[in-house]
Amino acid sequence: MILKEEELRELYPGLDDNQYQPGGIDLKLGNIKIFDDNETVYGIVGGTKQLPKQVDVEESAVKIGATKLEVGFMLEPHVPYIAIVQNKVKIPLDILQLYFPRSSLLRAGVDVRTAVGDPGFNGHLSFLIINHNDTPFFIKKGERFAQMVCMRLDGVTNAYNGDYNE
Repeated sequence: MILKEEELRELYPGLDDNQYQPGGIDLKLGNIKIFDDNETVYGIVGGTKQLPKQVDVEESAVKIGATKLEVGFMLEPHVPYIAIVQNKVKIPLDILQLYFPRSSLLRAGVDVRTAVGDPGFNGHLSFLIINHNDTPFFIKKGERFAQMVCMRLDGVTNAYNGDYNE
């Protein structure tokens, strides 16, 4: 069963009111990272991971509209970035989470690629974000960019025990 707003408010109290949606929670952007390609081959073989290093993207100022100057992240066209969610997430053992891009990003040609949030995960979520346009896309730290949907699991489950727990 997908959790509704009232249950989400109990499970994740203290968020901004505009983050709670009828069937999910909007996630805010914390940081953007880019891949630091200094290796020749990356991959996953037999459980061994060789993944690219990630470095922080610097915030910059950009003029939006006629007069408004904003500071945030410039996503260059066709470049994969890692978007880090602002708040840590602690997933209870009876909850599974799915994540989706907000429709306003999709309407702008920006995609957010995600994975499943396993029960017991505790930490900052990281998603792939790609600007599919031929022109840069600008997004500010703290903007809502993805939505989290929580589903209750039947029965007892094991906790996530992977590399990315904090």
